[in-house]
Amino acid sequence: MKPSKKTITIPNRSIISIRSWWVNAPLLFLLAFLFSCDEDLNRLGFRGEDQQFKVYFADLPVPSSVLWMDSVRTMNYTSVETNRLLFGSYSDPYFGDVQSVAVAQFRPTLVTTFIPNDAVYDSAILQFQYDFYHYGSAGLSDFSFTVHELSTELSFYDQYFANSTANYVATPIGSLATTIDADYFTKEAEDTDADSTVLAKIYLDNNFGQRLFNFINPEDENFTNFQLFKKEFKGLAFVSNVTDKVVGINTGVTSYIRVYYHTGETSNYQTYQFTTGAAFSKISSDRSSTELSGLTQYHTDFEPASNRYIQSGMGLVTKLDISAFYDLIEDYQNVIINSVELSINNVPTQGTKKYPTPLALVMLDEDNKFKKLKTKQDTTDYQAFKNKVILGSYISFDLPTAPCMASDGSNLFSLTYSSTNNKYVGYPTLAFQQLYALREKRYPYWAILPQSPAFAKSLNQLVFSKDDLKLRVYYTRPNN
Repeated sequence: MKPSKKTITIPNRSIISIRSWWVNAPLLFLLAFLFSCDEDLNRLGFRGEDQQFKVYFADLPVPSSVLWMDSVRTMNYTSVETNRLLFGSYSDPYFGDVQSVAVAQFRPTLVTTFIPNDAVYDSAILQFQYDFYHYGSAGLSDFSFTVHELSTELSFYDQYFANSTANYVATPIGSLATTIDADYFTKEAEDTDADSTVLAKIYLDNNFGQRLFNFINPEDENFTNFQLFKKEFKGLAFVSNVTDKVVGINTGVTSYIRVYYHTGETSNYQTYQFTTGAAFSKISSDRSSTELSGLTQYHTDFEPASNRYIQSGMGLVTKLDISAFYDLIEDYQNVIINSVELSINNVPTQGTKKYPTPLALVMLDEDNKFKKLKTKQDTTDYQAFKNKVILGSYISFDLPTAPCMASDGSNLFSLTYSSTNNKYVGYPTLAFQQLYALREKRYPYWAILPQSPAFAKSLNQLVFSKDDLKLRVYYTRPNN
């Protein structure tokens, strides 16, 4: 039986409904121009029964799964990225027990200045600056942590990830019990004009401080050569077992160790900074009591019964399979893709949790890893997208050659969260138009991951129902 002009059904795949030309009149006038300025309006579907083109939409199924991505680089890398270290812990009903330990090398800022032979050590103080990032409970709460010497030697030339090894001496060399005002941190983080600074200062163990003081000698290569210095002083680890808060610290010039000494009545100090050493966040989680308990292998599809998950820091992403789009254009090959809408609906109220926003779409390869341009053919395929996908360096230097969907030639496609509508929504129209143009080669697998804050520099997370992930395609095709 010939399908009705009002509705066309694609079995087991989608429901397609005609969209009134009255709503799309401007679009149809444009289509008329594209086909022929002299074309009879009846043939474009404006009047009469014998319409040759009509506008439809299709709500396509989007099979999805959760992936645990390996090698999420949490180290501070370049000045153009967020240079942040995370430390603290929290318990979450969806993601389990999460802990982050901040790890950082330090080095002397001046290696040519002599100190008098009769100088006397006074104290060693660690100072660092909070960068106002926090994750966990709202309001004012207690926060305590300890500082430890590393027992693992780091290399500035190595990459460090959330799962990298960084052992530390069990006995701390310093500790601090303080409070964190999460509401104040949120206010300052969102106020881009503010110049507020919140510092923490900790007196370090005198044995440690004395060792640092005794090491000051511009004539000793063990002091002046950092490759030798770091064998004796490997770095610090910041550890907190408070179960409701993770905070971020800035390792810039306001974060340092100072060793104070005096000569007679004259006081002075030597400064050791964190700015030019290796530094990263070691992040771990125990998901054994959650729906994600079965997610134990990297890059392996895991399909929880109801929810889908995204978690920064730990590298959890939601994988999309857009094969239904290819099925649609295979059934109707002579179409124009007018608009594409991707949305996550009915997102739970944010509350004290921090949702990552916006989200981005990154291409996956057949092994569920971020697609990388490794061969000449990969580069040729990428260039064929004509800037409808762009390289992942726009998100992170972790993804320098991973193709990401674009909204135009220089901006990433973004799924943006609306607290008013409790949904994420974005329009990857240009990218899907190019997927249609390149349909001889399919690219069905994409990962939703945080675009901001940076994937490895926060613990922001999102949980949503798999049934609330929607892909709608508006298209024009011949009416036959």
